Amino acid sequence: MTARRRDVERVDRIVDAAAELLPERGYRRLTVEEVASRAGVSKSSVYLHWNTKDEIFYAVLDREFTVLAQAAVDRVRRDPAEVLAHRTAANLFQIVACRPLLQALLVDDRTTLGSLQPAKSAVFRASLANLNELMYRYLHALRINGLLCPEVDPRIMRKAISEMLRGMTFSAGAKPLAETRLAKLSQVVAVTVQRAFEPGDVPELDRINAAAAEVFKAFDELMPAEETMRAERPVAL
Repeated sequence: MTARRRDVERVDRIVDAAAELLPERGYRRLTVEEVASRAGVSKSSVYLHWNTKDEIFYAVLDREFTVLAQAAVDRVRRDPAEVLAHRTAANLFQIVACRPLLQALLVDDRTTLGSLQPAKSAVFRASLANLNELMYRYLHALRINGLLCPEVDPRIMRKAISEMLRGMTFSAGAKPLAETRLAKLSQVVAVTVQRAFEPGDVPELDRINAAAAEVFKAFDELMPAEETMRAERPVAL
């Protein structure tokens, strides 16, 4: 195994450990020593890759955004009809419901996140900007292909869906949802979005495929592949 590969695997273990521990312990109580122990590395090994405790957890949150986008787009790759707004909204809810850190970010859970704020991290701000641009291009693709009601303002739609997902996540609570309850809540999200923002006609397959192709293009341009992200992680100086 090359030294570079060992570095990549060590970083993955540290990020995995931090992601597991942050919802359990909360940022204020969690120490770098605990993360190192869970990852099976020394504390000094952690600081080979990040200068501060904050930087470790911003890397964790940055990965959560990438996972969210990747998982949503993967569903569209498997079935282009998942690009429809009501289905994407339900998928986003399901993805968030299964990832405690995404839940914490969505509802701004300070017990979990402590003092972590997007504005404090250049890397995190850049990821958030890319995610916002991806959402803008997604809604634009729906609009130009006639998959949204023409009178719908995409900015208002985006805000409304975000607030609905935030409210549903908050009301669902922090504990994992049973499969039947998750399915019911996802259906509520889908029906609400479909009735509020989509035309009443059944969309043609070519319009669905055209919108999906635009989403794939935007994702490939804005969200780096995991291998690229790993290669770009610097060793702290």
